[in-house]
Amino acid sequence: MVNVNRYKTANDYQLSALRRYPALTVVAVGLALFASLLTTMSSWVLGDAVDELALAVEGDLGLTAGFIQSCWYILGIAGLLFITYIVVGYAFAIITLRWERDARQEFFDVIQKNSMTFHDQVDSKQLLAVAMQDIRWVRFSLNPALRNIIMAIGSLIIASILLAWIDIEAGLFPTLGVIVSIGSPLYLFFAYRYAVAIEPVRRERSEQNEKMTAVSQEVFRGIEVVRAFGTERVEMKKFEKVSKEYQRLLTKEGRLAAFYIPNLILTLTTAVAFIYVANQVMEGMFPIGTLVKAIALLAAVDGFSHMLPRFLLVIRGGHVNAKRIVKILSWEDPMEEPTNPVKKIDWKADIVFENVSFGYTSSDGDVNSYALKDLNFKIPGGSRVALIGGPGGGKTTILKLLLRLYDPSEGRIIIGNTNLNKVHTKDVRDAVGLVEQNVFLFRKSIKGNIAFGRADASDEEIEKAAERAQAAEFIDELEEGYETVIGERGMTLSGGQRQRLAIARTILQDPKILLLDDSASAIDARTEYLLRKALDEVMHDRTSITVTQRLRTLLEADIIIIVDKGKLVAMGKHDELLATSKHYQRIFSHLPEAVSYNSANKGKTGTNSEDIVNEGGGN
Repeated sequence: MVNVNRYKTANDYQLSALRRYPALTVVAVGLALFASLLTTMSSWVLGDAVDELALAVEGDLGLTAGFIQSCWYILGIAGLLFITYIVVGYAFAIITLRWERDARQEFFDVIQKNSMTFHDQVDSKQLLAVAMQDIRWVRFSLNPALRNIIMAIGSLIIASILLAWIDIEAGLFPTLGVIVSIGSPLYLFFAYRYAVAIEPVRRERSEQNEKMTAVSQEVFRGIEVVRAFGTERVEMKKFEKVSKEYQRLLTKEGRLAAFYIPNLILTLTTAVAFIYVANQVMEGMFPIGTLVKAIALLAAVDGFSHMLPRFLLVIRGGHVNAKRIVKILSWEDPMEEPTNPVKKIDWKADIVFENVSFGYTSSDGDVNSYALKDLNFKIPGGSRVALIGGPGGGKTTILKLLLRLYDPSEGRIIIGNTNLNKVHTKDVRDAVGLVEQNVFLFRKSIKGNIAFGRADASDEEIEKAAERAQAAEFIDELEEGYETVIGERGMTLSGGQRQRLAIARTILQDPKILLLDDSASAIDARTEYLLRKALDEVMHDRTSITVTQRLRTLLEADIIIIVDKGKLVAMGKHDELLATSKHYQRIFSHLPEAVSYNSANKGKTGTNSEDIVNEGGGN
């Protein structure tokens, strides 16, 4: 079963980067706290320098050795702080950027391993948003957010201790420490409450941004249809609607930020502490340098504290993003890989469907109406099978089950006395080749597309496969030949050219069982005839199943299987079904070649496929 259980919660996922590099994390956190210490110590030394300067002024002594020494301390601390900041930033960058790279790869690997049921339930646009945006925001929650929060809290604790020491050193009650110790937790409490209040708004904003991306992507990918039907204004209105909703959420977020109580608490704490110190200086309890120390320490605390809300929001936002990621990573796949997969399979043996039922699942995991129901039939090994039936009858679903893109909801598929779900999906797809109806080609060279399933194929093998698929002629006419890079989804090629490349890709794979899903629908009659002659060699001594509406394929088939609404209607050869099956008679009467076939068959005992092509009935 494809399932990632290493992340039990969003927090677990969020902190996984720190656990992945424990030694480097300890060093980075230690240096961050050291930087906090240096920040507060520079404030303390600054106060000492002011005291030395005041003594020198009062005694007209000039610059004392103590003042010069304090200045050197300040410069040394500043230089060390600069270096420490660089090292801390670099260490956290290494941890988090490496984690982001690994997390994105892990996410991609999990998505690749999940069965087609997952992709039926989860929109590809959502997966793209999670992979590109959510993982990046989780990284932001660690660096710079967590890094700065560690430094802020460290500075706050150290500053509170030093402020308390000011009173203790003068023989007074540590009033300054108490003021900061009361004000700072209140500030942190309300800052956290603000982050919690704004989290759902941020989450809704993220979802709305995803909708905007989906609307934009759909229009950009279907721009030809939009232009052809002149619906630009309709699409603009649709985008405007989601954009305004996004604006509303941004306004709501701004309104929450406007009434930000923590800033008021921070200002009051600073003001009370300043008034207390100033009063003690006026009464002669503290030297003037102590006032400078207190002001510098409070300024350092304020500087870090002002950043806390922003970084708390980033951490909370990263937590929301982590939830979305963990939900996808921990998706329970109903399709299990066998623990002890069968390796030796006789792929030339009979294919048996025993009480096979299958239903596609919706996004909530429920099974929709069954695409196949109680299907029972046997295909002798090496047979040429034609699969026919009305739209939505379950023909393509049968091919998908044979390719083990899905497992039956009920029943089993047996090949060579082996239940197909006992065979690893990789072994199944190495042995079973599919030429799909809606051909998908990648934005790469023609050679790369043909060799997609055989990366080790030589140029000679690729060219031979193209020749057998009747694709070599149009490839040779291209300026760059096999190195021609085709457009997205192969849109720079015609439908027939795309299908011939898909067939070449399958021929190069050399599968033991060949599945063709109406693969000749975009090819003219003569090319189809030549292609069939090429495929004759490929189909020789192996089972082939073709979803078709072509009479020639039906005539050449060893077995015709008719399915309708997911059920087996009839099974047999053409002449037999034409004589006994009303369902097949109705389908046959609507075939474009039926008239030519009937005309050619009058007074004849048999008619072959070449007769039909020559008489123009193959279109």
